[in-house]
Amino acid sequence: MTLDAPEQRLRQRLPRHVWILSIASLLADISAEMIRSVLPIFVLLKLQGGALTIGEIEGVAAATVAIMRVFSGGLSDFLGMQKGLAVIGYGISTLARTWLPIALDPVSIIGAQFGDRFGQGIGVAPRKALMADITSQEMRSRAYRLRRSLLIAGACIGSIIAGAILFFSQNNYQLVFSGAIVPSCMGLAVLIVAVKPVQKHTKILMMPAEMTGLLAGGDEFYSRESTALTRQTSKPESLSPSYNPIYLRDLTELGGEYWLLLTVAIFFNLGNSSDAFLLMRSIEINITPALIPVGLIIMNLVYALVSYPISAIVNRVLKVRLLLMGFLLHVIVYFGLAVVTTNVQIWCLFGLYGLHLAMIQGLLIDLIDRAVEPSRRGTAFSLFNLSIGVTLLIANLIAGWCWYTIGSGFTFTVGAFFACIATLILLIGSEEPE
Repeated sequence: MTLDAPEQRLRQRLPRHVWILSIASLLADISAEMIRSVLPIFVLLKLQGGALTIGEIEGVAAATVAIMRVFSGGLSDFLGMQKGLAVIGYGISTLARTWLPIALDPVSIIGAQFGDRFGQGIGVAPRKALMADITSQEMRSRAYRLRRSLLIAGACIGSIIAGAILFFSQNNYQLVFSGAIVPSCMGLAVLIVAVKPVQKHTKILMMPAEMTGLLAGGDEFYSRESTALTRQTSKPESLSPSYNPIYLRDLTELGGEYWLLLTVAIFFNLGNSSDAFLLMRSIEINITPALIPVGLIIMNLVYALVSYPISAIVNRVLKVRLLLMGFLLHVIVYFGLAVVTTNVQIWCLFGLYGLHLAMIQGLLIDLIDRAVEPSRRGTAFSLFNLSIGVTLLIANLIAGWCWYTIGSGFTFTVGAFFACIATLILLIGSEEPE
């Protein structure tokens, strides 16, 4: 039966609750970016903390969210209360952010960031499961693209607001942190009041790639192979081949290509320190605090413009080559950061860094998804998350130590060195498909 035009448009329209959930995430992202773009400046200039302190703060934060994302998926599956867990995660993050305006020492900042990222880690898997529950198979990709677009918008808006507050308040950092609580509370309220729970929940391990948001995670990602398998089977959703539980016995069966890609990711991330060190470099070349968030705005805008067309690439060989190019661009940016001296130069490097992120985002996850059998993807991505979480903790501690003992130039040179190693491993170890 042929549908008429109004009915076709109705079916193509995203459900109202997708927009509500996405707006809640947008508000939370605005809050998080307001804090992220100012916190390193506050620690360095007001609390007199050094690079080692920044490394500890960022390392704990990155490791916490990465590791919690693994367990939040299993917790969501076990309890079957996606909205409740999402509310708990958002609530913990919001509560932790209320501590920042009154934090007087680096230890308090570490505690607040740990609580913030702990909440983010708890909430990410249930939120994505909620998105899957309220969308059809055909609309799910569009829903994740909407979420991704609003994520970038939130990053830009948050940076703009933070810079404006610093400019008009004469660098009142506590005012930025206090202001960040407002959108966070609004997002939590929207989630509690306007998002409805679902009766039959989707198990988050149906989408193992959704469990990561680090080196290669993308909210819009959904396995083509898993989708095809789901459509071909008549089994219930919870028993479909796309549901991938975590089994320790699968570790020995993941295959050589998976271990190669995991090794590449570990070496790359050893030199992939937090963006806080890019902001610290901006401080070092005497950019005024109110203009420091400009670099993040440029980075996110470039990423937004480039990432979508790149995500349309499906050929494996092109993906590997693009990943190699992204690693090499990372090396160029880091060497540039080691010698940069002016505002314009570092803003250009932020733009190149956004291009680098767009080039590598999602590629390793997609390559791993292709490299392992569907039944083992839950194990593969969980190990990936755990490994990268620990690696990012070590990476930020290394970066802080290098900056403290020798200087910023050495920090970025070490980062470029690890990226070169990852590039060589990928170049030598990757095989051309037949």
